Amino acid sequence: MQLEHWQLAESPFSTLLDTRHYYPSASHDEALARLEYLVDARRRLGALVGESGIGKSLVLRVAADRLAHRSAAVATIDVAGAGTREFLWQLAAALGAAPRDSVDAVQLWRQIADRLAENRLQQKSTLLMVDNAGEAGPDVLTQIARLARLESSPDARWTIVLAAAPAEAARWNESLREQVDLRVDLEPWDEAETIGYIQTALVDAGRCDPVFLEEALLAIYALTHGVPRRVVRLAELALIAGAAAGVERIDAETVHAASSDMSWPTLETMAY
Repeated sequence: MQLEHWQLAESPFSTLLDTRHYYPSASHDEALARLEYLVDARRRLGALVGESGIGKSLVLRVAADRLAHRSAAVATIDVAGAGTREFLWQLAAALGAAPRDSVDAVQLWRQIADRLAENRLQQKSTLLMVDNAGEAGPDVLTQIARLARLESSPDARWTIVLAAAPAEAARWNESLREQVDLRVDLEPWDEAETIGYIQTALVDAGRCDPVFLEEALLAIYALTHGVPRRVVRLAELALIAGAAAGVERIDAETVHAASSDMSWPTLETMAY
């Protein structure tokens, strides 16, 4: 309904991890440059740190795409809830080792080490992007610390990037934290970037005429503090609310009403 009402070819505000929807803010572009530096300088371990919804997963995927186009071997693995063998199996598979389902952890380590050595001999960079590393269990974190010590040759081109929220990264064991060569911090969008994202997304979706009044754009920034995931969700809900009300432009009142739909009920509000 909202697409027809706003004359949009597609939904402009998607929460899916699609690199086409990456918005080049100053902080996010700086993070990408630092991740590329880690690989170019042959650093072993980096940490991409930012609060929930800040865009860590999308930055990892944009960086992975860019480095893959430069002929790097890139593995992107989400370790939330993963066990040790599952993590190692996914890494071996992503590196092209084609592990059998029945292979054990010892054999997986050999396959991973062999693939890293092959890439080194071919002068090919290998990059492991670990998403949701803050949710990894102690056993998986131990494996990551061990992986960071593989390929000790000066010719090695082996880099690992861990993505986590600050509070989660602070709980990593000292052995892992001491191996981090570079911490990359992601910041929220500022007011201009938030407004720029919304307007760009609408144009990309086929709408050239303004949809949000200036007061509505400022309200979105104030309510979301520029956190990308919150901006996307609130802008989408405001589009739906505006279409349902049949308005020509979305005002601040519509945005505030949509924002209330994003709030989870508390025990106090649920009490009778």
